[in-house]
Amino acid sequence: MMRIGNNSQGIWQLFSRMNGNNAFGRSSGAGGRNTLEDQLTGHRKNSYGVEGMCATNNPNARKIIKVSDEMKQRVFNSVKDAFYKYNGMSGDNEAEWEEMAQAKNNYYKTLKKEDRVAAAWTLGQLEISIGRKVASAVKEKVPGWTHGQPIPSDVLDEIFADESITSMVSGKSGTAEGLDIQI
Repeated sequence: MMRIGNNSQGIWQLFSRMNGNNAFGRSSGAGGRNTLEDQLTGHRKNSYGVEGMCATNNPNARKIIKVSDEMKQRVFNSVKDAFYKYNGMSGDNEAEWEEMAQAKNNYYKTLKKEDRVAAAWTLGQLEISIGRKVASAVKEKVPGWTHGQPIPSDVLDEIFADESITSMVSGKSGTAEGLDIQI
């Protein structure tokens, strides 16, 4: 018989993990834990400890900015992996997701605080644009294909070697689908 009722122990454990093992909001200073002082002064951090990532009422939240070539290449490689490994789906490998999130957040920490949320938006839009362009190219070469269905690797090799795709990362194209400006 399942017991329904007092689940406060589980709730306290959740609060404890969320607040650096102190259920009353005092932080151990690790990671992205926000202290009461952070909250009161507006110096809030995301879960990776990066300040300036709040998009709410932020004029930079949907702004395209110049981002590093290294990060553009990482996004490109991530999309490429999604097509080769998961047939255009995101996959379920938590280690891959976490590694990419760590890389992005470490990159954001190198930027001015006011540029961080815009960089996140820019990288997200680049990822969407590359994914859409590759998916369209796959559909042209494999009629009837939808995300998740197998894609011949020679088709992907040809698509990912195409200058119209690679130029989205190198910055040689004038625009990318969904992006107004060259990044």
